[in-house]
Parts: sequence; C-alpha cells; structure tokens
Amino acid sequence: HCFGIIATMFDKIYFGPFSVSTYTFLLDIGILGTLAWLWWRAKNYGRESSRWLDAGISAVAGAIIGGRFAFAFSNWAYFQNHLLEMFRFWEGGYEWFGAALGGVIALAVFCFLRQESFVIILEELALPSLCLFALHWIGCAANACAAGLAVPPGTLPFAMNLPDLYGVTLPRWPAQYIGFALTLIAIGYLISQRNKNYPNGFRFALAVTLVAVISFMVSTVRGDDMQKLGAWRLDTIINVIMIIVGGVATGVTWILSKKN
Repeated sequence: HCFGIIATMFDKIYFGPFSVSTYTFLLDIGILGTLAWLWWRAKNYGRESSRWLDAGISAVAGAIIGGRFAFAFSNWAYFQNHLLEMFRFWEGGYEWFGAALGGVIALAVFCFLRQESFVIILEELALPSLCLFALHWIGCAANACAAGLAVPPGTLPFAMNLPDLYGVTLPRWPAQYIGFALTLIAIGYLISQRNKNYPNGFRFALAVTLVAVISFMVSTVRGDDMQKLGAWRLDTIINVIMIIVGGVATGVTWILSKKN
C-alpha cells in the first residue's frame, strides 16, 4: 500500500529553481531515445542518419499535436469551455491513439516529400513506441493520471492506496501498474521476434495492436473522468476501434508481402 503513495511523491523533477512533471520528463527521455534509435538504425539501411532524424522529429511533432487534440476530444466536457488550453502542449495530457495517428500521418507526409521509405521507418519505430508507452504508465503512476477504480477496503487483494488527479487517495485498482506490466510483456514479446522474417511495417502494426489491447484492458478498471457513450467509456470504445485498425493493418502488411 505504501508503494503507491511513495510513487506519487515523485510527481516533479527539479532542476534548481525549475521543475517539470515526471510524466513530461519521462516522455522527453523516451522521445530523445527514439530519435537516437532512428539516427543509429538508419546506417543499417544505407540511409543518411540526419534524414531519419528529421523523419523522427516530424513524427514526434505530429504525435504531440494529435495526442493533445485527442485528449481534448476525450475530455470535451472540460475543454469546450477552455478551448485555448488545448494548445498548452507543455502541460501534458495526451491520448495514445491520437499520438499514433498524428505521428503516422506526419511521418507519411515527410517520407513522401523527402522520398524516404515510410514502412521501413515505421518498422524501426515499433520497439521505441512500446518503450514510450511503458514510460507513459510510469509517468501516470507518478502524476496520478489514469487512476484506477476505487474499491471497498479488503475486497481486492492487490488494491493499492493511490490518489486520483484530485488528490483523493483510496484503495484502487493499480491501473497504471497493470498497464506498465502488460507493456513490459509486449516489449519482451516483440524483442523475442526480432530474428523473424516479418514484412516491413508488420512489427509497427503489431505494436499498435498490442498497445490497443493493453489500453482496452486497463480502461475497464480505470476510474478517472471520461466521456461515455451509453454505458461505455469513450476510451474503451476507441481502443476497440484501434484493435481492429491495428489487426487489419497487421493482416494487410502480411498479405501484401506474400503477394510480392
């Protein structure tokens, strides 16, 4: 029980008089790692590292914009009266599906204009994307976002005393830790498949599908505010859609590779 409370004590990282939220700091570390990964991997394909770095920066920009706007859409009850706050990208608050779509679109535009291989770069982004997702869950645990459903004391053996965004600490489903653990399993699985001869783009589509499945599972035990459609949380519905999109993309890349 103490572990959950201790984790939220590290909600900010301090640099002298300046501070940044742990969530933002961890995502920044993940983004820098992703860009470094692209820089290094470009040489394996005989491409210029600087061009792949530019591609990565474009994808990051698209992911930040898409993720923030998707977050505003998911929390429209608040943002409809605070429209300008949608553009406060530095405050955090992103939805993974918006980040994925925004990043893919931005990368596709860059690759079209600069004549780079879109599917090869996507393939190389599969593992970094899952690592970023893992950092997302750690950041959420530190900053109390994506809090789990509250449960009566003693009814859930692995419940943890965790706060929500409003600072209300109760025994809850450890949603962030479940998401982190499942993402680590997904990362391990993807690494185990590194020597398999999959078509380019297949691993990224698989990574998106795995993220969608994990997000769907965690959404069923989340207790934070979220718009609903009927009895269902909006993020649960969107995650189901993304599972379908990811599954179709995985199948399409496989089928096209067989035809070629």
